[in-house]
Amino acid sequence: MIELAITLGVAAILAALALPAIDFNRYRMDANARLVQNTLLWAQTRAVQRNMDVLVQFDYDRSRFRIVDDSTGDGAFTSGEVESYRQLAEGMRFAIPPSTIDGQTRAYATGAGITVPGYPTIVFHPNGSSSGDAVIYLGSPRGRTQDYRAVKVTASTAKMTTYRMRSDGAWSRSEL
Repeated sequence: MIELAITLGVAAILAALALPAIDFNRYRMDANARLVQNTLLWAQTRAVQRNMDVLVQFDYDRSRFRIVDDSTGDGAFTSGEVESYRQLAEGMRFAIPPSTIDGQTRAYATGAGITVPGYPTIVFHPNGSSSGDAVIYLGSPRGRTQDYRAVKVTASTAKMTTYRMRSDGAWSRSEL
């Protein structure tokens, strides 16, 4: 019994030392990047299925997306069009990173595929393509360099790639 108690005590001490070293925020940020990626994929699928443009607008202040079925084809939300919202995970936000992947001016959404008729917007077309290359940046309230994530959309295919910022400030491709 004494040996068992000592073994359990040592295991508990080792667990107590290891637990603070686990970066749970990294997993939250990765989940948030997957949420962005899945929302964009959902909008792309919706555009193909409904045979109409679908707008995805990024609301920086409220940390959410607005998805609009552009049934009028005017490139903006019009009364009567279907709209829905997706919220980023609690505490997460769109963020302006220290540097961008595409060399654009720092912003929380960059690239030729982003239009700004109010909120930065990317458009998915019925053929599955997007309005152009775009990168959406995410961060945490902690503001740590390694918390930044990016989701890049390639125009013609609307292929999505995710990135993590390393602690040295360089971006690296990520397989979330």
